[in-house]
Amino acid sequence: MIKAIVHLWGQERDIYGMPVPYHGYLVVASPWQSAGSGLASVVPVSGQPPQKLSFNFPVLQGGERAAFDAAIHALKSHPAHSGLSFEVHEE
Repeated sequence: MIKAIVHLWGQERDIYGMPVPYHGYLVVASPWQSAGSGLASVVPVSGQPPQKLSFNFPVLQGGERAAFDAAIHALKSHPAHSGLSFEVHEE
């Protein structure tokens, strides 16, 4: 199982010093149904998630690492996250 917290944030700050915008996600990946497959799930933990963001990433080859990488790529490349700083804290 692969677990990570992903943070995306803008350069502006609100009156409390928090970045605007700010998004946090928990990404969990594990083996899936058949040999070599994997499934990653994205769970928003802060902020309002962008519309049309997928929350499940199944892959048939490459296992949990490929599913995890697909989820991270989707978060990075989503248009609502364009121009935001990005950080992954993987366990």
